[in-house]
Formats: sequence, structure tokens, C-alpha cells
Amino acid sequence: MNKITDEKELQEKYLKYQTIEKQMQKINQQIQEIDGKLLELEFLKQSLAELSNTKKGTEVLAPLSSGIFLKANLTDNEELLVNVGKNTVVSKTVPQTIELMDEQVKHVEELRNQLIEQLQNIGLQGQMLENELKELTKNV
Repeated sequence: MNKITDEKELQEKYLKYQTIEKQMQKINQQIQEIDGKLLELEFLKQSLAELSNTKKGTEVLAPLSSGIFLKANLTDNEELLVNVGKNTVVSKTVPQTIELMDEQVKHVEELRNQLIEQLQNIGLQGQMLENELKELTKNV
């Protein structure tokens, strides 16, 4: 091959390599977000378990929004109102709600595993491309 062809191929492969790096960064960010969601779900499950052991009439902090709470007296520690989607709220017991959280954790972990597998595949492509780039830069 001639020098112009080699340089063009080098540029094309470098652009592909940059695209792969951006994809890997995006997937890593998604994995971090999922890890945060998993921590949130685990914390919620622990809070639900503690709720079962909290005496009725105990003053608790009820969240209104992120970082905003109000003081409330616990009148029922056995039944929860759970949003199940499409603005539908159903009554569930604490164990039923924890079971629902377990299902969500399982689903989120499956998604995380898929992203890790995708990251590994893209990483392999990136390594192969990096090796090709090294070979091409020797010739240019």
C-alpha cells in the first residue's frame, strides 16, 4: 500500500477507536447509574424491614421530595400503598413490597450484567483496533 492509503486507513481506524471509547464511557456511566439504583433498592428494603419492627405511634420522618421530610406519627406498619405504574396505587403488606423490591433488584441486576457483557465485547473490539493502529503507525 502507499502512504496516502495507509494514512487514510489510520484515520478511519482512529475514528472508530474514538467511537468505541465513547461507547465504553457511556456504558460505564449507565452501569454506575444502575449501581446507584441497586443501592437505593437495597436501602429501601432495609427501611421496609425496619418499618415492620417500628411501634405504631412512633414519630417518623416521611419524605415529601428529595431531601424534604415532614414529621408524622406511624399509624400502620403493616400495610403500604405502592405505585405499580400508570398512576395505579395498590395496597401491599411489607413482605409483599419487599418481594416486589427483590423482583426489581433482579431485573436491574440482569440489565447490569447485560451492560457489562456489552462493555466487554466493545472492549475487545477496542483492543483489536488498538493493535491494528499500532501496526499501522509503524508503517506510516
